[in-house]
Amino acid sequence: MITIGKVLATEKVPTTVDEFYFWTDKELIIKPFDVVKVKHIKESVTFGVVEEISHLTDSSSFLAGFISSDFGDVNAESNTQRIGMNYVKAKVVANSLGIYTPVLDGFPVSLANAEDVKEALGLKNIFNPLPCGYIEMYEAPN
Repeated sequence: MITIGKVLATEKVPTTVDEFYFWTDKELIIKPFDVVKVKHIKESVTFGVVEEISHLTDSSSFLAGFISSDFGDVNAESNTQRIGMNYVKAKVVANSLGIYTPVLDGFPVSLANAEDVKEALGLKNIFNPLPCGYIEMYEAPN
């Protein structure tokens, strides 16, 4: 299991039984609808589906970015590099032990494999599956 990020919970944006946020490396390629998993309490695993992917910097407004580019010169180079991060919103879809309490801040997040996706979608104990399509997921991280 390769860790791709960690759960984020703030005073204004807590984790809930329905959703959680996590940060990732800025270079990680992840897509909406990818399935992720989080280690949770009592050795359980909570599964989530990626809903939104955002990038945030320390800039207080879009205007600051415009001004720091020599008032809109697209060829201008910034004097300082902004502090930035990517964060992801995931919708909780399942827990391996049926434990639906919010995932905890700082817990590791990883990409789900094929067996994890079956468990997250409630298809783990289907004995005679009838394929009706396929799910194309994330690019494997290096």
